Amino acid sequence: MDKFRALDFTDEDLNLFDVGTRGHFENPTTELLSFFLDSANHHGLGNSFFRGLESAIAKKGILSDLGTFESVETEVSTQNGKRIDLLVETDTEVIVIECKIHHHQNNPFDEYTAFGNERINNGSKGSTSKTLVKMVLCLNGNVSADLAADGWHGISYNELVEHIEKRLSKTMFDNPYNKWTLFAREFLLHLKGLNTMTDINANEISFLTENLNEFAQLNDYIYNNLMPKIGAKISSDLNASDLQNFECKVKHGKWYYYEPVIKFTNLNWTTGSDIVLWMKASDNDISHKINLHIAKQSDELTEQFENFIGDALLEFKGEPWYEINNTYWGISFTFKNFDLEELSANIVELMGHLNNLELNYRPTLIE
Repeated sequence: MDKFRALDFTDEDLNLFDVGTRGHFENPTTELLSFFLDSANHHGLGNSFFRGLESAIAKKGILSDLGTFESVETEVSTQNGKRIDLLVETDTEVIVIECKIHHHQNNPFDEYTAFGNERINNGSKGSTSKTLVKMVLCLNGNVSADLAADGWHGISYNELVEHIEKRLSKTMFDNPYNKWTLFAREFLLHLKGLNTMTDINANEISFLTENLNEFAQLNDYIYNNLMPKIGAKISSDLNASDLQNFECKVKHGKWYYYEPVIKFTNLNWTTGSDIVLWMKASDNDISHKINLHIAKQSDELTEQFENFIGDALLEFKGEPWYEINNTYWGISFTFKNFDLEELSANIVELMGHLNNLELNYRPTLIE
């Protein structure tokens, strides 16, 4: 554990794009870049993104001036039906941009080059000849040797964000109540976060290789040894507690991928009601919870159960809730310290009330 605590990692703050399931896909990223690059769109941020792109290109020594913005397109089809992620055109340049996040640089770049040259050659007669700029926007800002030899340049998302932020800050200061400033800021945070998705340092690798076997042993001990012992102890106490027509059924599982749970129910019930011991790992202030569920619930059942338990475990009780289309009623009891004897006694007490409800009170409602 000391080695784990010494690892240099921090939790990243979620941004708006982490909430969705497609936040790190290339197409949504490209569409948003296109939206913000065009000052004519209704974001009110002027040419901050376009001038940021121009500055990033200049910093890389590719071109010092992009000229006057004319248009931006996404998913532009080539002659053979391939798609260019982003195509920006100014009065002096045609800029082909391929956006890469997860994928290798194995696109038909020759087709992209041919399309860019054709776009230039098809310009209106008498117009100034434009220059083709070919870029790969990617995590590390590097392109392969063969692409570099063919005139492609790499820019990282972090480099692009750095140059945009410098120009956007003044715009945001001048118009702080524009809703799009917040959205743009979240988008830039998202772009910066793309690089950290795969960042891993040597210490983390060493920790993994040195401790994976011990982790597997600990995992096996917790889920296949310790938790079954706890379950067996509580099950034994339940069966020995003289509850009416009671035969304990125990089921082990995990919630939230790794938090152990044990479900206790009576084999003689005809519903899915149960009591769950939930070992909490994600909250330092909570040792465990006891969740109680009444299946096929009704107002009469839940009111009667609350009458049954009265003030029992009142200090540990939370507010009840409904789930699975209101067919289940639930209530939770939260504990800061783990004492197996007290825990078992609490479950036995609650099970007595729930068993009474299921075997004696519920049938009278059905008759």
